[in-house]
Amino acid sequence: MVGFIVWMILINTSFWLLCCLGTAHAVRFLPAAWYRKNDWFFAERSFEKKVYKKIRLDRWKHKLPEAGGLWKFQKKNLNEKITVDYADKFILETKYGEVGHFAMAILGFACIAVNPHEYVGMALICAGVNVVVQIPFCLIQRYNRPRLIRLRARLARKGSELQDV
Repeated sequence: MVGFIVWMILINTSFWLLCCLGTAHAVRFLPAAWYRKNDWFFAERSFEKKVYKKIRLDRWKHKLPEAGGLWKFQKKNLNEKITVDYADKFILETKYGEVGHFAMAILGFACIAVNPHEYVGMALICAGVNVVVQIPFCLIQRYNRPRLIRLRARLARKGSELQDV
């Protein structure tokens, strides 16, 4: 029995690492044009600002972990000069993040396939918890992107760069 438990821990840990890190990496293989072409998906909806205000997103978003450094784009601290190109890259990173977390939420249900049939209930609970965990990360991307788009427009109008925004 102990061997089975250890084996299931290894299988499930490997699955979740592959699901999360693999998905986060895979979204970067979609061409940037795909992200531009599907702006309808990334567009801010009229109700979103009210939701963000209601859940006080601005007060807790900085407390969640940020793994952009794994892909050489640290988003937590803006330590470099803010240019139009940097804003464009940051906007694209929010799209990578949103698609990645959304895909992780869906792909997490594949954990049902890596567990024995009699543990399907446990696998569904894990997949459900994963969906709940991914939602705040999607919301953060959607919250930040319109602000970055406005910043980018302001930079383009000024034709200059801003420091320490």
